[in-house]
Amino acid sequence: MDKLPIGKMAKLNGISEQTLRLYDKMGLITPCEVNEQTGYRYYDIKQCAQLDMIQYMKALGMNLAEIRRRFEENDIQKMRIVLENQKLNIEQKMKELDYAKKALARAIESYQRYEAAPDGNHVILEYLQKRRIFRFETRVNCYSYGMDTYEHILRSLKKNAALQNLPISYFCNVGSIIRKRHAIRNELWATEVFLFVDEEFVSPEGIEEIPEGVYLCMYCDSFQKEEESIRKLFSYIKENDYEIVGDLFSEVLIEFPTVTHYERNAFIKVQVPVKQKSK
Repeated sequence: MDKLPIGKMAKLNGISEQTLRLYDKMGLITPCEVNEQTGYRYYDIKQCAQLDMIQYMKALGMNLAEIRRRFEENDIQKMRIVLENQKLNIEQKMKELDYAKKALARAIESYQRYEAAPDGNHVILEYLQKRRIFRFETRVNCYSYGMDTYEHILRSLKKNAALQNLPISYFCNVGSIIRKRHAIRNELWATEVFLFVDEEFVSPEGIEEIPEGVYLCMYCDSFQKEEESIRKLFSYIKENDYEIVGDLFSEVLIEFPTVTHYERNAFIKVQVPVKQKSK
């Protein structure tokens, strides 16, 4: 038998002595001999096969407790089932990471739009591409109540079953909808909230596309200024002979870090599709 002291066994396998002691404590791999006088631990070179299996199973995403259970069961059929389940877990994690990557790209784009945004007192005409949203009916007019009610609305949106697998970063880019029938009457009435989703996101209901087209837009740097911006936009449309041709969307571009106060601090873009009235 080729006996190796713990330090040499650890170095030979690219792990620490502390790791070997942990494996021993958990019953994964025990020394073949422990000197009674010195307490020194010795391993058989053939035990490297056990370490290779532990490292292999860790690489497949299993934790040490699960690896120990597989060792104790020593059931090849059950091991196959475990590996199939682990494959499904990894696929789910990859999907979640892909969502997170796309959310980061959207957040970066939102910050770039914030940096390029004009002064909040100006109405600008923009051509906006088609976008995809998940909308949620709250039955509560966002503009009839304060931020406390708005927070409750957002809690309901986040709890929606269809959105449970979305990263939290998606919820920093939300908004509200004033439908065309209310917008053309200059009514601040919005009972639907929304968040942007990707093409891959599937839901049996609630999916809607914001059409591409020409939009009149205003920007503001707080929720407290949002209503004022919408009213200014309505006035501008009337004064400059525009016609509202679709729903008005109030979109949170970015949320600023909230450190010294409770309420949300956000940069908002109000947008409504229009066309010039015929003369």
